[in-house]
Amino acid sequence: MRAPVGIDATYEYLLTLWTSGVRDYQSMLSDYLMANSIIVMVIGLIVSREFHTLPLTVLIVLLCIFGILLCLQMAIVLGRLSGQNALWEWRLRGVEQDPEWQKEKLMMSLHHLHEFRDPIEDQRNEPTAFVPNWAFRQHRQWWAHRAISFPWFFGIVYALLLMYSVTKLLTG
Repeated sequence: MRAPVGIDATYEYLLTLWTSGVRDYQSMLSDYLMANSIIVMVIGLIVSREFHTLPLTVLIVLLCIFGILLCLQMAIVLGRLSGQNALWEWRLRGVEQDPEWQKEKLMMSLHHLHEFRDPIEDQRNEPTAFVPNWAFRQHRQWWAHRAISFPWFFGIVYALLLMYSVTKLLTG
């Protein structure tokens, strides 16, 4: 049987999960952006050739289909990681609201900064208030969510290239 975990240890575990999740999200986003950029670049190089052969057009179609599937996977994975990180942050805020918690409430301050755009005040700092900038005010917009906007962007590019290639195949 395990010994009960104190509130400080729970907070430390959750903070580690949250920071690891944020790092993993950024890493996956970077990897997906790189993969999509490479696929779009390859398709662009093939399309830019003046002479299109049937095998190259079929290759473009296959790359577009693969790219669309990659966009779906990107949206699912990034959405899952984003949701998981939100869960850890929510749990951290819960710990900070516990009456036993006597330390600084970092996650509550971050939450108020993001959600309500409330400045964070700390009389020990100069200036004494951290005021949210434009990015904090815009982060709740749908297009600011990378798990949504990047898959849509690349998905639209792939769909247009797929329509172009299928038209080329049908018109000969």
